[in-house]
Amino acid sequence: MKKEYDLVVIGAGPAGTPAAMAAAQFGKKVLLIDKREAPGGECLFEGCIPSKVLENAANRYAEVMSSEKFHIDVAQPQIHWDEVLADKEAIIKKRSMGAMMKIKSLPNLEFVQAEASFEDEHTLLVGEENVTFEKALIATGAKTAFPNLEGDAINDVWTNRDLFFEKKLPKEILFIGAGAISCELAQMLNKLGVKTAILERGERILKHLSESAAMVVQKRMIEDSIELTCKVNIKSINHKDGKFCVTCKVDNKEKEFVYEKVLLATGRVANVDGLSLEKAGVDYNKKGVVVDNTLQTSQEHIYACGDCIDAPQFAHTATYEAGIVVHNMFAPSSHYVDYSKNSWVLFSSPQIAVVGLSAQKAQESEDYTIAEYDFMQDARAQLDKNTQGYLKFIIEKNTQVIVGIEIVSEDAASLIGEASLIVANKMSVMDVMQTIHPHPTLTESFAVLAKQVFFQNMMHQRMKR
Repeated sequence: MKKEYDLVVIGAGPAGTPAAMAAAQFGKKVLLIDKREAPGGECLFEGCIPSKVLENAANRYAEVMSSEKFHIDVAQPQIHWDEVLADKEAIIKKRSMGAMMKIKSLPNLEFVQAEASFEDEHTLLVGEENVTFEKALIATGAKTAFPNLEGDAINDVWTNRDLFFEKKLPKEILFIGAGAISCELAQMLNKLGVKTAILERGERILKHLSESAAMVVQKRMIEDSIELTCKVNIKSINHKDGKFCVTCKVDNKEKEFVYEKVLLATGRVANVDGLSLEKAGVDYNKKGVVVDNTLQTSQEHIYACGDCIDAPQFAHTATYEAGIVVHNMFAPSSHYVDYSKNSWVLFSSPQIAVVGLSAQKAQESEDYTIAEYDFMQDARAQLDKNTQGYLKFIIEKNTQVIVGIEIVSEDAASLIGEASLIVANKMSVMDVMQTIHPHPTLTESFAVLAKQVFFQNMMHQRMKR
């Protein structure tokens, strides 16, 4: 006899798990399926959380190593990598067990570790058992995209997952690709004394981010002796004398880069292999499962969200989408995804944080102006001796509403919270200017920049008279 469910959710990451819990709380009979033995997804086990544990340790180690700039002598600091990894495992276990306890507290929610694939529009093969469902959610995330390269060492290169399980720090490592993952991890390892290099096919790092933000991080990388080579055409990866040899063309000349370890981070692809989406009549392409602005697929009873669709790939965005999905599945009216208030942080050095309309997009239209505050002039930044970076407002000309904010700072992750509230509540320059911020803090930069814009507008109006 087949098991029947109101909802089956494939993938127990930051999209699938909250969606399954929410549906169960609404009284639906739900099956949550994942390949791993516990919920959490790549974000918990191999992405956001482990990388931030390692980043936290690296940043604190770097602070100790650079303490002399604050006139503090520290003798022979050491990083105990095995203990850092132990902390990582403890945090992952605590968070995963917490999620499992919440799942078990819901009697109509069942979690199963298994592979899943569609048999037809209303049937799913879970392990070796068929189950039927009224509705389904695909939330299988994304995985590392492997480029088509030659060589006998292709299968031995690392991805970010391998680094988080390595018991010993490498002495040297070469990153292929200069996106978010590479930049975060390369700077982290560099702080721990690992010889670090990056090869990038494009003209600069972080090609999807604004050039001004990327250049601040790129400048820091060069200052910190990270070897960065751009405009690279990689040909092959082979073993050579116990190391990896990456052969490529740079400025039309063949060059070899020989390193102890190579980490591949050339992008992400939707993790939909093996789902047999065609059997369910669900459309997909190279960008992932195709959905509309309600997150509905080509089948009206099947939805998809998270990194397996063509949308911003962040854990918090996936959780936001999960709420939209559950509402649209079981409520009489539809909600639509709106990424105009989405925020994110790149945990580089310095950090980059953005909410709302990006500076890149704003520059394509005459409807917006961009105002900038340089942290070089900021009291808190001067006290901390971290003056690289800036705060930018993207302002709608007619209304003076701040529709986007870009921050480059060592503490951008802390500042983006206020920035998100400004954009979400459609605050104007005047609204922010009237806010009283404590001194000396980085947050007062919001009011300082708002006043700067206000008085510039006043002067402009007087000149027009």
